[in-house]
Amino acid sequence: MVLQSKANAARRTKGTIMARTNIYKYEAGSRRLDGWFHPENAERLDEATRWDGQDLVSILTNDRDDHETLYRTAEGKWVLHRWSQWEGNDDTYEFIDPARARVWLLTCHHDDAVEEYFGELPDEAGPGASDSETVS
Repeated sequence: MVLQSKANAARRTKGTIMARTNIYKYEAGSRRLDGWFHPENAERLDEATRWDGQDLVSILTNDRDDHETLYRTAEGKWVLHRWSQWEGNDDTYEFIDPARARVWLLTCHHDDAVEEYFGELPDEAGPGASDSETVS
């Protein structure tokens, strides 16, 4: 599993300061820089939530405190951002493959983004539907 922690570094571009979010890969107890992106230059796709009578709950985490956001970077990479409303919990960032991004988008009802990046959706998917369409 690839997990990343948030580390912002500033750089100057044409007189403005842009925040870079570093993405780290953790393996065998060590951390190495895996890449970075600029969230302000990426498309941000928010998770779907549901009202449980008291709080908005993430469809993905089934929790009111733990959340996810998906980014599509300017270069077309997919970055999953996990964050918690609990103080002291670090944000994490992870590069994910397109197949996983597609399932995330479908789960969060971002059908327009699925069609833009992965092609037209069939009328149905699942058991008994077209053999050419798989959800995951």
